[in-house]
Amino acid sequence: MSGRVARATIALVSALLVLALAASLGRAAGQESLDLRYGLYWAGFQIATLKLQHEVASDGYDAKLAIETVGLLDKLVNYRARTLAEGELGPGGRLLPVNFSTEYSSRKKQRRALVTFDPASGDVLDVRISKRGKPDTSKVPQALRRDVVDPLTAFLRVRDEAAAARPGVPFQTQVFDGRRRYDLAARLIGHERATVGGRDQAVLRLALTLAFVAGSNPDDIEDVAVDDDRIELELLLSDDERLLPLEMRLLNGVLSASVELLQDCSGAAGCQLAAR
Repeated sequence: MSGRVARATIALVSALLVLALAASLGRAAGQESLDLRYGLYWAGFQIATLKLQHEVASDGYDAKLAIETVGLLDKLVNYRARTLAEGELGPGGRLLPVNFSTEYSSRKKQRRALVTFDPASGDVLDVRISKRGKPDTSKVPQALRRDVVDPLTAFLRVRDEAAAARPGVPFQTQVFDGRRRYDLAARLIGHERATVGGRDQAVLRLALTLAFVAGSNPDDIEDVAVDDDRIELELLLSDDERLLPLEMRLLNGVLSASVELLQDCSGAAGCQLAAR
């Protein structure tokens, strides 16, 4: 894998996983702490690991996501990313973002973003971003920073919607991560059975579309070879009360990227290995 393709793959997945792997974080009423480990695969080879943690209390929630490259790609790119979302629980357990932070580094880049939201309106109160340790400015207009949520909260909401959605009926939300504004649309395809991790099981199959709206300089987004500033994904969730994200695949573009659940470390018994 060339360094350029490697950087493109990691840039794509870092953006998507911050969004898509939080899709099945437990509902506020579930009170379940999650600690999940994933593998990121490119052309059948694992190129990164991912850790997703989530906790919900009576008065709020927090979610954490960490990504690290492995093997040869780690020597080429040395990519590290950390993302944190914190929020309050509104009426009916609705997730209301308060703070969001994300930072990533590679051999050539270093980025950081801190965003504060008004939990009542979803409007952005403050944005602080940096590039290679120096202050930078967001290119997203003020008008597009209203009624938005951070990426992790966006998919926390998608998860809740998926649990009650009817097949074919879309639901969507507006996402702001400090540097970019996206429109995220999700659609439940149906309740099916699929072989995931070497095991036949009941799944919810979702189609996701992430459409770029505004923000970022040209050098902030790698060339990921997708058309029309849209990324098409397929997400499989376990069809049970936990709705765990089992597998995610990129459907458009030339990069054959996927993410698969490797271990569930949530319970008292410790990490349980998922077969591949």
